[in-house]
Amino acid sequence: SEGSTLEPLILGGGQERDRRSGTHNVAGIVGTSVALSVTDTHRAGEIARLSALRDQLVSAITSRIACATATLKPGAGIAGTAHVCLENLESESLLYLLDEANVCVSAASACASGAMEPSHVLAAMGVSRERIKGSLRFSLGHTTTASDIAVAIEATVAAAARLGAVTS
Repeated sequence: SEGSTLEPLILGGGQERDRRSGTHNVAGIVGTSVALSVTDTHRAGEIARLSALRDQLVSAITSRIACATATLKPGAGIAGTAHVCLENLESESLLYLLDEANVCVSAASACASGAMEPSHVLAAMGVSRERIKGSLRFSLGHTTTASDIAVAIEATVAAAARLGAVTS
């Protein structure tokens, strides 16, 4: 308001009548604009590619591990995330075995990683405690390949078998 004193957050030059310091990063601004444009151009194709990989991953795990169920229906959810539950298996044990196989997964959502409590979201969805205990979240991204998915499938099947699940 009129007569208010503005205190700078960053000290330095007196740009914008001493309201801010520093010069705009024009190259960074232009680069970001180009990157956003390229991303927008390829977005639909990338979503389709990741969705297919996600569905392949979930389908293979649920068909090859008897106690595995998909948390969402095929095609549902965001392209870059797959979620399955392996009933009566412990997520922590699965995480350890998958880590040994160089497959990075989580037992919780990104915002709850490290939490020791069962997922309140899965519980609200009506998922049983026995299934929640064996939940796994796989994240896919622009560098994920069909080969990565094949490795994740085989490692998950092997880990489940090692923990006593019926697999094929």
